[in-house]
Amino acid sequence: MTTRRTVLRLAGAVPAAAFLAACVPDGPFGATEADMRPTDLLLVATASGLALVDARDARLVAGPRHGVAAWDGSAIVADERETASTQIEVRSRTGALSYGIAVRGSLGARVVSPGGAAVALTSGSAEGDTPYRPTGRDTTTIVIAGRDGERTRLTLPGCVEPEAFGTADQLLYVLDYLPPSKPDRYRVRLVDLATGQMQPLFTRDKRVIPPGAEEEMRGQGRQAVYASGHSLLFTLYTHQPDHEHTRDLLNGGARADAPHVHAFVHTLALDGQFAYCIDLPAPFGEGPAEGHAIALSRYGVNPIVVDTASGTVAQLDGTALTVARTATFPKGGSAVAAAISPDNLTAFIGAGEAIHVLRTGVLTTVAQWRIPAPVLGLAVSDDGARLWIGQPDRALALDTASGREVATVAIPGLTSMRHAGA
Repeated sequence: MTTRRTVLRLAGAVPAAAFLAACVPDGPFGATEADMRPTDLLLVATASGLALVDARDARLVAGPRHGVAAWDGSAIVADERETASTQIEVRSRTGALSYGIAVRGSLGARVVSPGGAAVALTSGSAEGDTPYRPTGRDTTTIVIAGRDGERTRLTLPGCVEPEAFGTADQLLYVLDYLPPSKPDRYRVRLVDLATGQMQPLFTRDKRVIPPGAEEEMRGQGRQAVYASGHSLLFTLYTHQPDHEHTRDLLNGGARADAPHVHAFVHTLALDGQFAYCIDLPAPFGEGPAEGHAIALSRYGVNPIVVDTASGTVAQLDGTALTVARTATFPKGGSAVAAAISPDNLTAFIGAGEAIHVLRTGVLTTVAQWRIPAPVLGLAVSDDGARLWIGQPDRALALDTASGREVATVAIPGLTSMRHAGA
């Protein structure tokens, strides 16, 4: 008897493009005649899930499927839930199938380690939920799986969502929601996968955070970027004027000298097991959350944060964990995205129907380009030559030196441009 799971396993045994092309109507993806056929693979979010598209011929390499991608785009996971089991497929940055396995229970893939060696799945979440908008629950089952199948199964108290793997995939950082049955805030905690124990993080100076001093966040406007070479996860939070950092709670409350702080970047050291918040100066956090974005170059450690409502950009020092400098650019545009070139010299800010080009070292604006529709995500190609821009139902590529259009690829239902790899 051929079951749905059998079909999925058989699908993993054939080339991804052949299988996935059969899952969509003929001809929805196509390139224009003027396309210069750049050799980029585009990871995009669509209304039907994540998809990997070859920009040379608009071939659908993988997806669209429900699932998650690694923070650096190096692995993509698709999950297919059944009543008693879940089938997961892990693919590399190229779309090649790395492995496919089944695990017990109806679970949702939440996070995958860089390279795809480990996947964390959880129970209790409906399809379409995200780790930042979970369904309330009193207990959570977390399953860690890899190429050899299920490795670890834990049942933890409360509503817990995996966020990132730590050292050698033996540690799991999670979001512990409060109150569990009706979440409205959360704290970042650490699970030792060998013992199953969940515990607070350390402070930056390696002290254990005592009870009552853990930060509780609501995560409005939440976005994150990953510095792979430094194992740092930078997360942007906005609109929390009543928020107190751990350093505040350890020292008697919020600082009287910083009443203007309405946004910050939560820095999680995945190998160091500590967290530290970089306060952003006004006017960050005063405008709409959706007008904020954070970006980091592929090999860098110094993110930029932008606020289109005020036309303000800040560059962070990811080593000292401070704000290095701020500057302004033309404000406006509710849709926002940002990206930095691989050489870390140029920043691109998409604000509405405009692309602002800045030099990262001084944050001066050197060019402005118009695009046909509000931006839906940005990504720079591996060679730094093309800026890929998400647009309704398509991806547009501009030459990063001149702003000239060099390619366009039809991608029905595109909601966000994520990564552009070779």
